[in-house]
Amino acid sequence: MKSLGLGARLTLLNIAVMVVVLIPLGVISYQRESREMNQLLDGRLAQAGRTLGNLIEHSEEMTAHAPGPQSSLATAVAPAVVVAVRRHNYEPEVGFQAYDPHGTPIAATENLADLPAPTDADLGFHDLRHDDHAWRLFTLRNRAGLLIRIGERSDNRQDITRGLVLEHSLPLLIGLPLLAVLIGLAVRHGLTPLRALTSQLDERTPGSRQPVEIAEPTPELRPLVETLNLQFERLENALERERRFNADVAHELRTPLTATMIHLESAMIASGASMATGSALFSAQQSLQRLARRIEQILALARIEAGAAASERERVDLVALAKDVIEELAPLIVEKDISMSLATSEPGMVLAAYEAAMTAMLRNVIENALRYAPVGGKVDVDLNAGPDLVVIDVRDNGPGIPPERRAAVFDRFLRGANEPTSGFGLGLSIVKRAAELHEARVDLREPPEGTGLHVHIRLPRRS
Repeated sequence: MKSLGLGARLTLLNIAVMVVVLIPLGVISYQRESREMNQLLDGRLAQAGRTLGNLIEHSEEMTAHAPGPQSSLATAVAPAVVVAVRRHNYEPEVGFQAYDPHGTPIAATENLADLPAPTDADLGFHDLRHDDHAWRLFTLRNRAGLLIRIGERSDNRQDITRGLVLEHSLPLLIGLPLLAVLIGLAVRHGLTPLRALTSQLDERTPGSRQPVEIAEPTPELRPLVETLNLQFERLENALERERRFNADVAHELRTPLTATMIHLESAMIASGASMATGSALFSAQQSLQRLARRIEQILALARIEAGAAASERERVDLVALAKDVIEELAPLIVEKDISMSLATSEPGMVLAAYEAAMTAMLRNVIENALRYAPVGGKVDVDLNAGPDLVVIDVRDNGPGIPPERRAAVFDRFLRGANEPTSGFGLGLSIVKRAAELHEARVDLREPPEGTGLHVHIRLPRRS
């Protein structure tokens, strides 16, 4: 039952409870009614025997068969009673034997005529098998001394028993499926507030501060709704503090780094600086530039993880975004004399996206290609859009990444082996996280021609 929904589990549990309760009750009721039915039939059989004795005692045949030498051996055989089944009633097959006080047979039905005469030891109820049938017999001696044996075939009682079984089981067979359907509908109706809560949570936009509200919350759901609203408020406050912290860190770190690099550049061009001093200053400047880039990457990753998912998607022009990124990286393109190209299938590709995350993804993919491409190399960016999918392809002719290491390079602080450039391995981690926010897939492939790396991103297009 672990994989079943709450409604299905409640329905099955209710049905199981009904089965556990109703079936034993049905069995107990059947056993009780069967016992009472047998007692009733035994009473009817005894009453019939007494009535038969009274009728024989007061009939004209009793006078005609008074004790005498000619009548003591006379036997009147009554015709057999044919069993006939009526609606809601059963007319059973019965038989009897009647003997005078001297043991002389008076009358008998043909179905019991050949039974030996009963004795006083046979008085009362007993069972007997005769002519391949089981019989329920009752023997009595009335006040006139007549010995009466009357019997009923037991299979008639079995017919009544089968009728009782059908009468008790048929309502269960029909009622249980109907009850299961009705219970399922009742449970579904009872879970309406929970479905309303689920729908509201599913439609809730990330970063929304609107509290969750249900028109008529049940006593069970009210604490849950209150707790959810409290947790949402705490989460949004924490995300807001995180965003403010990132902005403050970016401002506080970027300003002194920029100032330090400016001072180093001024010192390098100042007159009187020796060659050794100039080389040291140049190395310090390069180190500060790498540090600034690392800080930008770390802050970009923090913004994606803490802030991008907490805001709503915006309509973003992917082509314009790519052009802005390439323009931002123009100094690196010029410095390495890279042949840069941008090809698009549409002049403008507008889609719903998190702009900060999409910008970080494009910047890191293109910047990685530029940094790993050799001096005088080339980097190609292709943007192709379909009705439901946008494909971003970035190719370079650098050293590439071996197939066995392509899955691992998405981990943070992990770079490819023997890479010719320095770095901390955050670029592809940022790309992976930004892709996850957009339900995109990132594949690392080999270019169709030559060496290098082909980054293939498939992005669902949302308007």
